[in-house]
Amino acid sequence: MWRQFLFLFIGLGISMQAISQPVLTPKNMALGGGGSTYITDYHANFYNPANLLINDRLKTLDLGIGSTASFFNGIVNYENPLDQKDNYLDYFSNYNPGQYQINPDQRDQILDIHYRRDRLTSIHLARFESSLFGLNWIKNGRAYSISARTRVGSNIDVGRQWYDATETEINNIFYSNQDLVHRYQVFHEISFGYAESVNLVNGLSSRLDNFLIGIAPKVILAGPYQNASWRNEYQQVEGNPEINREQTFSYQSAGNFSEAALAYLVGNTADNAVLNNFDSFENELTNIHGYGIGLDVGFTYLLTFGGDLSTLSSNKQTTNRSLRISFSMNDIGFVHYHDNPLSIVELTNNSTELSFPNPVDEAYIGVPGQFLTFTDENGSGNPIVDNQSDFEQKEFSTLLPTSFSGGVLLELRRFKLMGDLNIGISNNAFTTTKLTTSIGSEIRLLPFLPLRGGLQFTPGLPGSFNAGTAIETKYWDLSLSMMVSARSFTTENNISGIGIAVLQFHL
Repeated sequence: MWRQFLFLFIGLGISMQAISQPVLTPKNMALGGGGSTYITDYHANFYNPANLLINDRLKTLDLGIGSTASFFNGIVNYENPLDQKDNYLDYFSNYNPGQYQINPDQRDQILDIHYRRDRLTSIHLARFESSLFGLNWIKNGRAYSISARTRVGSNIDVGRQWYDATETEINNIFYSNQDLVHRYQVFHEISFGYAESVNLVNGLSSRLDNFLIGIAPKVILAGPYQNASWRNEYQQVEGNPEINREQTFSYQSAGNFSEAALAYLVGNTADNAVLNNFDSFENELTNIHGYGIGLDVGFTYLLTFGGDLSTLSSNKQTTNRSLRISFSMNDIGFVHYHDNPLSIVELTNNSTELSFPNPVDEAYIGVPGQFLTFTDENGSGNPIVDNQSDFEQKEFSTLLPTSFSGGVLLELRRFKLMGDLNIGISNNAFTTTKLTTSIGSEIRLLPFLPLRGGLQFTPGLPGSFNAGTAIETKYWDLSLSMMVSARSFTTENNISGIGIAVLQFHL
């Protein structure tokens, strides 16, 4: 038991509902997940590097160690925090045969929460992020920054009929959906940020303003990777006895995901292939299977009013009465996988079936290796085995999880109100193409004690209620945050995320 608590503390102290947001910190988690206008320390490297030049406090240098956050959107959730803690550990622990069985009550709960209104698939995301260290300094009207982080993303898409024995009728057509998609990715990144003011643009307003531009190139070491997509749907027109099945399958992996798949294809059982080829989660983080380069770019227009003169001398006066408008482009670049690469191009197969598939007694949660065992034990046919002759073992490259963000922040001394929009250009381990809206506020009844709260909304996913606080002294900060998820049409609420910033120093 003590090892589980130790691992939970490490996972949350040095590291899954933030959908497409480029960076996950205790501060922006508390504010609903946004941050394109709010984040101004070294974390801005990964969100909006233009903000590096905004001075929220009197300082020339920021130094941080161990800013962390993690969340998950579980298949089955528990209102009891201790039960939810054990549930969280399942998502980041080693694969354990028999650990993910569900009973009839849990099956009904899954259908009631995740597949309302004839929904055929349900998306579940998890994320684990650790900013290992960061440094940001301002000198001569320019900002410089270096930051390192590790992030883990998991994104699964599971069809309704893995859990439902009844077909779904839509416009006189009966559907049985057993899609299974799992995208998993690990990145270790070192980013170098730079920001400056664009004088040619300043002066658009009669008030003091500042147009800031920032850029942050980064180098990436890539850990384990899997992008497995099995689209598997049955259709029957009312009155027609024929059942048509449409399958589309594509697969890419690197590292131990590939080793397990290859072991399975040469005759090992699925369980043994996974158990013998996957290391512990902590050790898997240190395995490097690829490399890449990336770029984060941001723009912020800062309009001050009242007695705020910070645009004239950011080193001598903090920004405390302003309106900020920001836009950023994140994760522009690619990763190349060279260690144990395995891939198969998209294949399509149409057939006629005699019956619809049966539901299963196992929840698919997306633990590494479960795609292999789940399809082997529960699938009507197995796409990995059925297409084994088409697999290729050659190096491949993938795009980074590119996303776009925009936001507005109103700051009135001890009060801040902000809103953000974020969207990814593709579905991957970290982002989706669904538009995410974040709304947050911060109030300081006491100057050193900010109280933060926020909401986050994404179509088809649970909303979240977020809260957090911090102790912010002249020379150091300590931040905490928590996320509670809830479906708008249910009464269940459960803890789904937590964030801790161990220490941040201001000099």
